[in-house]
Amino acid sequence: MTRERLIVSLLATISHVVGQDQKPLTDEAVIKPAFTVREQSSDLCDAGARQFTGTVNVTDDKSMFFWYFESRNNPETDPLLLWMSGGPGASGEMGLFMGSGPCTVNPDGNSTKRAEYSWIDHANVVYIDQPVGVGFSKITDRNKIAVSLEQGAKDVHTFLSTFSHDVFPNLAGKPWHITGESMGGHYVTGYTEHIVSHERENAKRGIKPRVEISSAIIVDGYIDATQQFMGYYDFFCEDWAGDGRKYPLMNRTACENMLAAIPECHKMGSQCRYFYDIETCRAANEVCEKSLGEYFMEGVVPGGWDPYDNRHPCEKPPLCSNMDHGPEWKFLNRRWVQERLGFDRFPFYLIDFDTNERWDIAQNIHIPVTRELTWILDETDIRVLFINGNNDIIM
Repeated sequence: MTRERLIVSLLATISHVVGQDQKPLTDEAVIKPAFTVREQSSDLCDAGARQFTGTVNVTDDKSMFFWYFESRNNPETDPLLLWMSGGPGASGEMGLFMGSGPCTVNPDGNSTKRAEYSWIDHANVVYIDQPVGVGFSKITDRNKIAVSLEQGAKDVHTFLSTFSHDVFPNLAGKPWHITGESMGGHYVTGYTEHIVSHERENAKRGIKPRVEISSAIIVDGYIDATQQFMGYYDFFCEDWAGDGRKYPLMNRTACENMLAAIPECHKMGSQCRYFYDIETCRAANEVCEKSLGEYFMEGVVPGGWDPYDNRHPCEKPPLCSNMDHGPEWKFLNRRWVQERLGFDRFPFYLIDFDTNERWDIAQNIHIPVTRELTWILDETDIRVLFINGNNDIIM
């Protein structure tokens, strides 16, 4: 039997809501937050450490799902990490079961096995499904899904505050290390800038800080689309020998055309970073994608290159893997698994394409986060780490 404890706070109303006129987070705003938490056993995820799942109500109509693993080493002294997958629309469980987590799903889609190496070897790690509406995070009105960094940051700020002060009070005062991959480059950078700015505003008003950020870790992060498009030339035409490849991935004609397109892409990208508005940045991204990205996309076909690992042939474009209905998807939709997590026949998806489409329609995704990144580096003591793979093409 799974040892499980369930805590549900009473009088569950969070008074601060998402809105353009939101006041800074106050102590009074989080006195009685609503949350659930369940301690899970190793038959759910063979982690080799204590683990907890649950939800935090970040507004009255949004609950954010988390899966928290204590460190295998020393939970009391090891750092506290937040993990966000990319997309937009990817669930935290992608990173958990297919990346840095302590267990992986077996081919049967009904059990897990312990990962020999994991981030929890030396850190406490919290995986979340965000923006709310993704994965197991519930929202009553999908038209209210966060489609900007400002909106998403407010929800994550509330989550971090509640998680470390109310759900797990022993973590109060422990600094956070904010991490993410792919679109997580935008999330980590934009959310960190927002949270630190609001905590500083609160401090000026005499309000005790609730969320401290120590570092930002970005894995294959999307920061500036125009820079990524120009990087395709380096990857396909220049870096092949240093990465252990026997020959360039692109033919000579394609490489010459890509090289000729770089100056215009660079000029448009500079204009985007200067004006920092949707219209200018969308135009820049479209020019760069058409002149540089099309050569990359032509190769993303069955048997072609996998944009996430060019050492493997593409199975099913555009993700080039069986992510839609693979073992991880099967496992997280098992009734017994969902019952352990506190759900009943919940339609779970590793990637929520509805959320992805909403971000695309809102078009905020076109704007880079170079200003936010510069602010973090120049105006704070937060350490920033970028991790980039040698064989993944796309961010």
